[in-house]
Amino acid sequence: MFCIQDPSYDNSMYLHETLLSECVGCTNGAGAYAFATKDGINLLLLDDNFKEFLKTGTFTLVVGTDDITNEHSIVSLIELQKKYGSHLVVKAYVHNERGSTFHPKFSWFKKNDGGTLVLGSGNLTQKGLRHNREAYNVIQYDESSIAKIIEEWNRWFTHSSPFLFDITDPVVLAKTKQNTEKIRAISTAKATVQRDHDIKPGDIKLTDIYKTQPKDKRTSKKVAQKQPTVNPQPQLELVTPAVTDEEIDIDAAYWTITLDSNVLIAEIPNNNKRWSQANFSQETFENYFGATCGENGTYRILLKHVNADGTMCKTEARPSVSVASSNYRFELDAAKGLPYPEGRNRPIGIFAKVSCRDFIYTLLMPGQPGYADVMRLLAQTQAPTRLMRRISYVAKDVFEAAPVLPIWTRLEKEENE
Repeated sequence: MFCIQDPSYDNSMYLHETLLSECVGCTNGAGAYAFATKDGINLLLLDDNFKEFLKTGTFTLVVGTDDITNEHSIVSLIELQKKYGSHLVVKAYVHNERGSTFHPKFSWFKKNDGGTLVLGSGNLTQKGLRHNREAYNVIQYDESSIAKIIEEWNRWFTHSSPFLFDITDPVVLAKTKQNTEKIRAISTAKATVQRDHDIKPGDIKLTDIYKTQPKDKRTSKKVAQKQPTVNPQPQLELVTPAVTDEEIDIDAAYWTITLDSNVLIAEIPNNNKRWSQANFSQETFENYFGATCGENGTYRILLKHVNADGTMCKTEARPSVSVASSNYRFELDAAKGLPYPEGRNRPIGIFAKVSCRDFIYTLLMPGQPGYADVMRLLAQTQAPTRLMRRISYVAKDVFEAAPVLPIWTRLEKEENE
């Protein structure tokens, strides 16, 4: 089966979800990827499907160190190898051949009666697994054919022993430290470079071209009608987040939105002590979050909470869950351990669409900065009722009504040149 991953394409198929589907029921497998990031590694290897696979099966992973794979990646791999023990074998490919790059991107999985090869352009990064424009093949094999693939893998693995190092080897740590410093230098340069260029008569203005191209699926088909606001409109002065050790992975740039992005403001109901399992309407579940009712566990919704200081928490990978009682829900890490507020005021989740099924969010509790602004915006659109309000807006309208929300630290500055 030939698959295209493209966030601007309606039939896009995530490599991430394909790998998680193909590992189910397998006895063993292996994969090699040129680049690996902390978030990409964790998205695959910490998923419930992969955990179930590694309860009895084994997986051998080879990651390249020519670029991108850095210290944060290695720390994650070391932790995961400890977690899974002999069920997960990780090697780093280290070489110094000029003019040659370790560049494969594939995984194979074996079942009792056959197996699968997932082969394409996507790396073991969050971008490669979900957001980049990628293409890949999912090839099903019978028992004898998958055996030949495994034989070839074993021959190459044995041949490559001089280049394959245990993930805890000091050689690997030294090589990936170089990558960390290189990424930091590049990120710092990008953050300080000026965007204003001298445009000469006759020069191609790329921003005009970009405006005519299809955008990623960040906006919904139905957007609430704009309502007048009582707040003065702030100046759209957006700050580029600083480069930090925690965000040195290339995947950090993935979690951004624009003024055209779709934003859902949702009141979250009380669900006894488990209100962190936020319930949504079927319409919101399917049309905003992109889940499909009745297909529990097939799709993965990615969430990333933005703290009050603008920093991002770890990625939350959530299988879509719908149950017979017509509850459609996702677990929110930001709500865990918090008491549900008393009185009529409800917690508010503000979800900004990064791409199809990927969202940054902020959880607002009564009294927190921005809560009153958001409540006023909701009231202008729909009067309070006993039912939960779940309303979609364009990000620009929410920004103007509630400029202090933490998610605006992830707002891209538009290029006007």
